[in-house]
Amino acid sequence: MAEMKPYVIRQGDHLIKLAHKLGFAPEEVWDDPKNAELKEERGDGSILRPGDILHVPDRPRKKLPFEKATTNSYVAKLPMLPVSLRLGSEGELLAEEPYVIEGLGPEPIEGKSDGDGMIELEVPADLRELTVVLPERNERFQLKVGDLDPVDQPSGLRMRLTHLGYYNATLQGQDGYVGTEEDRLAAGLRAFQVAAELEPTGELDDETRAKLLEAHGS
Repeated sequence: MAEMKPYVIRQGDHLIKLAHKLGFAPEEVWDDPKNAELKEERGDGSILRPGDILHVPDRPRKKLPFEKATTNSYVAKLPMLPVSLRLGSEGELLAEEPYVIEGLGPEPIEGKSDGDGMIELEVPADLRELTVVLPERNERFQLKVGDLDPVDQPSGLRMRLTHLGYYNATLQGQDGYVGTEEDRLAAGLRAFQVAAELEPTGELDDETRAKLLEAHGS
């Protein structure tokens, strides 16, 4: 194993993307003792937080052979990543919902979500953005690939609550609340807890975290 050097994670980075970009075997690097603490905290490396430190091999990338005064041909094979999307609206899953995916090639991809509102895709590891179109609802969504932060970070919690439609939500009634500018994140979390039949504490306890990851899918 080569000497290791620190790499500071940026928005959009994940293990497979960095392995392709920097030229290392993902399992070898993720299992290195220098990354043990990060591995324990981040799981499989598919979701990393900007500012995390990943130790990567300190070695130059292999150079490709090159001949002067001739045509040099190279073939690059991009690793593919599985991406799962769950469609929903106002707390209801959108089962059998027609969709169009733009940004994965010269032609859009058409299909329908499954009975649980899920869409399963494979995308290139270096893809940063794609567009999901719901033609029957006249809706378009821009999705950034690899930008989801860990759930225990305020940014990651806000992203998931936004995707699920609970961020900035306001409930009223005997057991409700009114979200304000100062406590929007806690208010959104309480809205989710009410929907998930949990105690609406506005805090990310273990049970709420598990329910949130289950509802969001990651």
